[in-house]
Amino acid sequence: MRRWMAVLVVMPLVAPTARAQPPQTRPATEIRLSAEPILSVGRLEGPEEQLFGEINAGARLADGSVVVSDQQNLRFQRFSADGEHLWSRGRAGEGPGEFQFVKIAEGCANEESIVLYDMWSTRVHMYDKEGNLLNDYRFVYKELPLRDFACAPNGRVAFTGSSSGFGEDEVEPGELFRVLLSLGSAEPGDTEATMLREGIPGREQRALGGGNAMPGRVWTHDVVLAATNDGIWLGTSDDYEVELIDWLGTTIRRIRWEGPDLAVTSEDVERYRDDLEELYRENGGPDWRARFEGTWEWQSEVVPDEFPAYHRLLVGDDGVLWVHDYTRPGEQSEWLAFDEDGRWVRTLALPPRTSLLDIGPDWALVKTWDEMDVQRVEVRELVQP
Repeated sequence: MRRWMAVLVVMPLVAPTARAQPPQTRPATEIRLSAEPILSVGRLEGPEEQLFGEINAGARLADGSVVVSDQQNLRFQRFSADGEHLWSRGRAGEGPGEFQFVKIAEGCANEESIVLYDMWSTRVHMYDKEGNLLNDYRFVYKELPLRDFACAPNGRVAFTGSSSGFGEDEVEPGELFRVLLSLGSAEPGDTEATMLREGIPGREQRALGGGNAMPGRVWTHDVVLAATNDGIWLGTSDDYEVELIDWLGTTIRRIRWEGPDLAVTSEDVERYRDDLEELYRENGGPDWRARFEGTWEWQSEVVPDEFPAYHRLLVGDDGVLWVHDYTRPGEQSEWLAFDEDGRWVRTLALPPRTSLLDIGPDWALVKTWDEMDVQRVEVRELVQP
């Protein structure tokens, strides 16, 4: 059973314009996805454009059509509100219209343009809604790929990039560290960045030596962001708090809410171990147990003392901020909605094998996958149970 606590956070002094509320309690309003989809695309067999390999992002446009990116097939596609395939773009390569990593950037798809950031080739690709390539250019920070890339409705770009490899101090092999990140912004199509903040603690990693590293934790903290016309929502997942930073770098709002105790218990670890073992058993093979035990041997050594507070931030097409509560072993996925005044107004619970791609006031675009791992993109209504 979850243990709940009210979070008290002592923050550094911020600009007088910053607004903050005390930690908010869970609202009574809870919503679910409708039983039947408005739109469903994806099959086990059939036309090639209906066969998805690794859906990693998607968005719903104003006319009800959807765009979705598929990393395994190195393409992104658009489907009409009726599910008709309109076009596909992308193939392997480094030239215009070619990708090494294809992903629709957060908040970067609307009636005017669809923007993708290829972190492997460090290129921004901008298309119109008909699939025509509008712009293609390289965008890096300190000659390294960007970490996060998001768009505000007005097209302005927010991003994070590495401030330094191992933080301020040299890290010995085997030690845990958090890469320090910088928060920046740029105008649409421009590579000249304005830096808004430096030294943000990023993803936890373990040093391997020689400037190399690997993920440092089973459940790791990380920086997440989402962009609005007013500024950038930013969080480090260390506690139940996010802040809104304007495009000049000033904190203008903080949102805090109550959540379960972040401490990792022995029951959490055992539940994770059981889930991992079942995953290896389902995948089969005569050596599944040996492979499982090898994985668990190193993972059991990097279990943190605390869970992250959340996974991700998402701004809906109505401006509502959605926060993906960190999903612990054995729990369902939940998203928390905060209105324009920063009030926690409702909570969305997702069924198993479902992840949120985009959301509006009365609909959600989700990725689903069944027991055969067949992936689908669906639009479902938001309903109260």
